Amino acid sequence: MQKALSLMILGILTACSSPKKENTKVNSESVSNANIQMAALTGKWVQPIPGQKNGKQGIEFHANGVATSINRHTLLYEQWEVSHDTLFLWYHTEGIRQVSSDIDTLLIKKLDHQSLVVLSLAGDSTSNIEEIYHKEN
Repeated sequence: MQKALSLMILGILTACSSPKKENTKVNSESVSNANIQMAALTGKWVQPIPGQKNGKQGIEFHANGVATSINRHTLLYEQWEVSHDTLFLWYHTEGIRQVSSDIDTLLIKKLDHQSLVVLSLAGDSTSNIEEIYHKEN
């Protein structure tokens, strides 16, 4: 009886330890993917300012995780992070009636050396907004 119980416990421990190795591999791949995306995102990303013919607005992603706003005087970015296909942007607002701070959660739909397409993941899918940025040299 004791031998059977020992074999059962050994089987349970073996079964429980196998997925941990797979999860570690997935996590290290995810970290590698995030590092690649962070390197690709580093720089200035701009889009036209609505209603201004030559105006541009956007975000500058610094390699150290700091983010700064470009021509957005009331929306001030602070830092950024990438996890899998999701971009997190910490920000605060100034100079408007209701001052706030929050984190934007953006799904990266496309990222290459010249364009970035993100989808804002707001509360419900009907209010999700797609934004297109172009890399500025």
